[in-house]
Amino acid sequence: MALPDHGRRSKGRIIAVLAGGGVIVALAVVLAVAPLLHRPAPPASPVAQTLVISMAGFSPGRVRVPADRPITLTIVNPDSRFHTDGGWHQFAIDALRVDVRVAPRAQQTVTLGPLRPGVYEFYCDICCGGRSNPSMVGRLEVTG
Repeated sequence: MALPDHGRRSKGRIIAVLAGGGVIVALAVVLAVAPLLHRPAPPASPVAQTLVISMAGFSPGRVRVPADRPITLTIVNPDSRFHTDGGWHQFAIDALRVDVRVAPRAQQTVTLGPLRPGVYEFYCDICCGGRSNPSMVGRLEVTG
């Protein structure tokens, strides 16, 4: 038995509405799930390092850290104010435009980076012969 022409149209409309509804539901599911699948990585936590600067120089004289992560350096000056230059020390890296002055018997914290791989020279030019004294110069080695 053949359906009247208007019956076929109604059946076609029902199929079109159901198909359209299915597409809308599928799109809603994709939009709801997509943020869960593509979460950005959390920012890398800083690498912490302590650096002592005294009349004897930097300790350690070489600091190795990974690339592409922030670096938090705590610079400790154990010298007293009775040092010949007043006890102050410096942590400077010209390539990074860093110049931190540390008072006697004090500490300063500085966060650098994230940095690209390479070797960055740091120094104290305030006392003890400054840059011409090898113990007053160190290396920040960024690897990765």
